[in-house]
Amino acid sequence: MSSSWAGWLDDGAQFPPPGRVRVSLDEAKAVLVHHPKFQRSRTRAKIWDGLERYWATFLRVQEMNAPVLGDRDIVQAMWLGGSFVSSKLDPNNLDLSVLLDGESRDAIKGKPGSGWITGAFQRESIGREYLLSPLEVPYRPVVSPFKTNELTPTDYRYLSARGAWDDWWQRCRTPGVTPGGPTVDTVKTVRGYVEVTL
Repeated sequence: MSSSWAGWLDDGAQFPPPGRVRVSLDEAKAVLVHHPKFQRSRTRAKIWDGLERYWATFLRVQEMNAPVLGDRDIVQAMWLGGSFVSSKLDPNNLDLSVLLDGESRDAIKGKPGSGWITGAFQRESIGREYLLSPLEVPYRPVVSPFKTNELTPTDYRYLSARGAWDDWWQRCRTPGVTPGGPTVDTVKTVRGYVEVTL
């Protein structure tokens, strides 16, 4: 685990340093739930339990469809951001982008569990059940973003969505300003976020 990732709370920082850090689920939990700074949190353990239950459901669907999927994963990674990836003691939920493999999703259409995957991004119901605010980023392997004449419209949509969420999770609302839409003042890269490898 990166020392800058593990140490940002010890240093009294409000957020991880800018950029994306890749950690395991256990490494993320060690910092975002079990760090001494959060020992009195009333919400972090409960929210993390929701994330683990949510992720376990993807794994069950993948297992049910192993003959169709082969060695392909349904989820490539999850990007965790928002107030949960900050020094806030009691966040309300966990914001995340789920990089969902498009080929895997297509392969299991109409198969067991595929309906759950469709509902996995209904933010209101998932928020109630899991305390999560998930957003889908349809993952697809793009060999080269530089050969623009070879990119399909689907390739462009993937690259655009991936870049948009990478940019978004590194922003922060202006302190003391009533929450609202983004502004020019809030587009700077000021914080980091977490990629959980699964």
